[in-house]
Amino acid sequence: TQEMIRLENFCVPTTTLTRRCYGGKCEKVQKYWSNYVASNVPFLKIFDDLVVHKILPLLKARVQAANSPLSEEGTCNQKLDFYYQRPPTIRIQPGPAWSIVKHHRDSEYGHQDGEINYWIPLTSPELTNVDLFVESHPDAEDYHPMNVQLGEMGVFHGSSCRHYIPANGSNCTRISLDFRVGIGGYYDTEYLMVGSKDDHCRRTVRL
Repeated sequence: TQEMIRLENFCVPTTTLTRRCYGGKCEKVQKYWSNYVASNVPFLKIFDDLVVHKILPLLKARVQAANSPLSEEGTCNQKLDFYYQRPPTIRIQPGPAWSIVKHHRDSEYGHQDGEINYWIPLTSPELTNVDLFVESHPDAEDYHPMNVQLGEMGVFHGSSCRHYIPANGSNCTRISLDFRVGIGGYYDTEYLMVGSKDDHCRRTVRL
């Protein structure tokens, strides 16, 4: 039935959530899942269409409207380069469980300031009672839920603003998709991540 195939009903074996040092297979499963997403051509086509034809034109308009060197008069038709993470990251958080995604900035894991974060829930927050909490500005510590529903996405500057995901106390599985977009003029293509073993592949688009 339709109810049975909801993503919220996706069951995850306990061993896939436990790190190898505790007898689990977490690292192995993460690697398998990342490779699967990266090789799923139909999924990546849908993702590329979303980013290139929907997200980046809106982002370009926001950049040009902002008070920055890139928005000087007469630059409405100026081409901008964007560098988006591809493939995106898919997060799976089964419930009920006590684990959380701790308060952090992405800069703590080596990410640079010249990129912004996009977060898309793939399961209903109404069923999982889980949301992404973000500061309104760096060091504000005024965490607020993004209140993003199915079919919507949240945007924030994860390198400077702390954010976290609380524990999933429901009987449902929470699944979300996230990725980062670097903006030409701010994003350093020569930058090397420090503090993380895994960097993300990027695709360049000029609009």
